[in-house]
Amino acid sequence: MREPLKDRIRLEHIQTAIDNIFKFTKGKTIEQFNDDTMLFYATVKNIEIIGEAAYKLTRAFCKEHPGTPWKDVMLMRNILVHDYYKIRLNEVWKVIQEDLQPLRDQVARYIVETNWEEWEKNEVVVVESAVHKNMVQTARRMKQRDYDTDEICKITGLPREEIETL
Repeated sequence: MREPLKDRIRLEHIQTAIDNIFKFTKGKTIEQFNDDTMLFYATVKNIEIIGEAAYKLTRAFCKEHPGTPWKDVMLMRNILVHDYYKIRLNEVWKVIQEDLQPLRDQVARYIVETNWEEWEKNEVVVVESAVHKNMVQTARRMKQRDYDTDEICKITGLPREEIETL
């Protein structure tokens, strides 16, 4: 569930997860990464955290920062969680080597450059928060009444994954 007035915290979660990955993989080769199951899955878990934190950013924040590939970040998380059996080590390694540092740089810049006091008063963000909260409440009631998840998705506009966690 999105918690719109906490975009800064979500960005900090992204930054921490990236730092964890860099700490875990510092000085490692792809062969060592491949041979160390715990390292591999610790890294995958942190990439999942990055995607989940990105998903929980407000839509308004993501629109305000279109230079960051938010959808790709979220898609990576979905692939790792739902298609775990299809995870390709080379793709994960490529993300570590090529994609995480630019993402971290952007996130760090957003944390510093955003006037968080003003952002939290942003009308679009406040409205998004209220609308989302109402949709979640509606979805909960529908779920309690045994509505089909697909039907709840159609009516509320919430993603399946969010409804399934209610």
